[in-house]
Amino acid sequence: MRFVREGDMKATRPGPDRFTDGVWEAEALETVRPDGLSAQRFSYAPRARSGWHTHDGEQALHVLSGRGVVVRWGETEGTPIGPGDWVHVQPGEKHWHGAAADDTLVHIAVTASGKTHWHGPVTDEEYHAGLG
Repeated sequence: MRFVREGDMKATRPGPDRFTDGVWEAEALETVRPDGLSAQRFSYAPRARSGWHTHDGEQALHVLSGRGVVVRWGETEGTPIGPGDWVHVQPGEKHWHGAAADDTLVHIAVTASGKTHWHGPVTDEEYHAGLG
């Protein structure tokens, strides 16, 4: 068993190949075996967002604060998310998530197994369309 204290988590900026500016990532649970469970806390400034991506395994997002949106590939408008909301992402489901234009977003991402595959940035046009 391992305990992770808030004070031990260090936030870093993920690379531009994965997220826009204005996103911070803090590793909460590192995998302890290949393809094991992992968890991160993500903090987004207004309009900040991930790129398009998929996961080999399931992922759960839990919103801690702020407002944002999750958009699945093929949707023209995303689903708004806010404090207390959970999102269950299926393996291979192409999507992106990010903060509202006028609010921050903080969420926990728990990924069951496997890797995350990145498929390019979300354009400003895709972002604005996703907000509805």
